[in-house]
Amino acid sequence: MAIDYDEKQNTTNQPTSWQNNSTSYVYPDAYGQNGPGGTNKPPKKPRSAARTLGIVALVLSITVLFSALTGTAVYLLTRQTAPTTAQTTEPAQTSAPTTAESIQPTTSGSLTNPQFSLADAASRHVDGKKTLSIMEIAAQGKPAVVAITTEMTATDMFGQIYRPTAAGSGFIISKDGYIVTNNHVIEGAETITVVLDNDDVYEAILVGTDPSNDIAVIKIDGSELPTVVLGDSDDLLVGELAVAIGNPLGELSGTVTAGIISALDREITLSSSSGPQRLNLLQTDAAINSGNSGGALFNSFGEVIGINTAKNAGTGVEGLGFAIPVNHAKPIIESLIQYGYVRGRPKIGIVARDVSAQMAEYYQLTEGIYIVEIERGSAADKAGLQVKDIITAVDGEKTLTIEALNARKNALKPGDVMTLTVVRNGREITVRLTLQEELPTDYKPTSSRSGVSLSQL
Repeated sequence: MAIDYDEKQNTTNQPTSWQNNSTSYVYPDAYGQNGPGGTNKPPKKPRSAARTLGIVALVLSITVLFSALTGTAVYLLTRQTAPTTAQTTEPAQTSAPTTAESIQPTTSGSLTNPQFSLADAASRHVDGKKTLSIMEIAAQGKPAVVAITTEMTATDMFGQIYRPTAAGSGFIISKDGYIVTNNHVIEGAETITVVLDNDDVYEAILVGTDPSNDIAVIKIDGSELPTVVLGDSDDLLVGELAVAIGNPLGELSGTVTAGIISALDREITLSSSSGPQRLNLLQTDAAINSGNSGGALFNSFGEVIGINTAKNAGTGVEGLGFAIPVNHAKPIIESLIQYGYVRGRPKIGIVARDVSAQMAEYYQLTEGIYIVEIERGSAADKAGLQVKDIITAVDGEKTLTIEALNARKNALKPGDVMTLTVVRNGREITVRLTLQEELPTDYKPTSSRSGVSLSQL
């Protein structure tokens, strides 16, 4: 078992401080080995030299004592013979400065600053905006951060049905009850319960989700609810104050932790129910634990600049939390509330996997994107793509991975045409494909006032 330096075990039966002092840290000194604690001792002086020094000291002491007695006698004799009408003179009116007056700190060159504030130094200062203390950020943000509990139906290995629960966080963005959270907090939930900071309890309805970005919006039926202020995550600086508020462990709602923005635009691969998920996230050392997912990350001005999403839970790892930048989330949140899904996102309609150069050589295939499944009625189906086709290029540019294909697809919009180079049965062909809009599998158009699909995914 590997033991970190700060976790080394004491393998003796004694307290660590009782062990050999040779391993302790000490201040270096000018004595070397001859000083305190050293092993060498200074040589003893000869006895005859000590006796001579004693005699000299005795003579000097007698001389000093005689001089003192003589001086005292002369002083007393002088006072008796002095005139009684001696004139007095007044000294000049000068006063010695006090210690405080004589040592005045100078503003230039001084190493100390009585007005220094660590909170002010760590906060950003922007014209027209007031930086807040952590206490002020907590007081302003906590009422709008909620605890979320979900319940679903599951079957165990013996076929018994049970209802597991899960917990997370969220934050209110509108007075009538729209709440932002993570998709993985409410994924598969049959019931969603929201508890406000004042302990009010609401049943929530799912508005819409975006699994690819791990964002969801739910709604409670309320009015004049406390809300957060959304900030500008593009304006963040590394080292800026970061305050996380959420519901860690699902039972400590309203917990406030603080740190800094450790890094921007950190590319992280997460494990999700649909497979590996790559996101560009903010990194913070503010404590983020299970149950914090979906909670708010605030900046120096008390504005939400991130959605707390993930942490590195590896052994020996501390202070590695991650949040979705709010500027990335804003258009997604807006589209979910307006339409119930992320509108305008293009879709090909295939399930595929990468064939690497090594796999291609081993299986006698062509390197590229191997089509495993085609969705009926999709753009791929209409264009005539087939299972086992291997895509090798898009619009004449080599495209050999799903990541590269998605990058080219996401740069387009529904209705745009992609020209795919495909290898089928060893022959290279060209397929023109018109992208469709990606819709939720159970999307139902709605004519409600808000234009929001409230069907549960």
